[in-house]
Amino acid sequence: MTCTKTPHPILSIENLGITYPGGIEAIRSTSIQFQPGEFNVLLGLSGAGKSSLLRALNHLVKPTSGNVISAEFGALNNQRILRQHRRKTAMVFQHHQLILRHSALKNVLMGRLGYYSFWRSLLPMPQDSLKIALNCLDRVGLADKALTRVDQLSGGQQQRVGIARALAQQPTIILADEPVASLDPSTSEKILTLLKKICAEDGITAVVSLHQLEYAKRFADRIIGLSDAQIVFDAAPQQLDNKQLALIYEQPASLTKDETSTDIERLSTQKNLPHKTATQLEIA
Repeated sequence: MTCTKTPHPILSIENLGITYPGGIEAIRSTSIQFQPGEFNVLLGLSGAGKSSLLRALNHLVKPTSGNVISAEFGALNNQRILRQHRRKTAMVFQHHQLILRHSALKNVLMGRLGYYSFWRSLLPMPQDSLKIALNCLDRVGLADKALTRVDQLSGGQQQRVGIARALAQQPTIILADEPVASLDPSTSEKILTLLKKICAEDGITAVVSLHQLEYAKRFADRIIGLSDAQIVFDAAPQQLDNKQLALIYEQPASLTKDETSTDIERLSTQKNLPHKTATQLEIA
């Protein structure tokens, strides 16, 4: 099931494939478009290809074949275009990727580095960047923590710092790789609510990888389901039925409706699978 293509996507991939050393196929040849202001969720089991696809969108994982095409900058086929694209494409990570000994404000200011040369970045940030960073902290409810070291903040607060850092880039696209996987359910809901609210207010396109079916249904404008290194579902959450869920979560089609729902709920909250996944190989 595939969403209809429109003439004005903000980001497209064409025949993109990713193969890791040893012949591990993380993404089979895939074409897909992302629309301006849309909140997209990549859904699937560990190893399905979610993180590989998401990280390919800014070449943190370099595709083996095919192209990533920015509506603003064109195909990401040289370093100049890639730098321009990355400046406007922010990342939110599962494990925050913050400098723990630095304050929340200093971490958020890291989001401004792409706007300055290497030598200029060695000097104190200009006042306009400082104002942007403080405003971003205020938007995630952490203005009063600006001068607090990050290692003194809770996990949820650290992730909000990560979102503020992403906002400081003034991006048109936010890529969030399992942003709530290390958080408790209550905090996870708050983080996703905040992220969707900010993206809606600013017209930012979001691509978010998740395991949790419940969160995908609640927050996504569009769900892109992956299984076995390929897209098996691409539509609005309302169109996600048990047959499609069985494809995403690799359940036998012969299961009853109740059995399918129970097994999928278990698998969608499972975080550690015994086999070595393509994502783990990528990180290694």
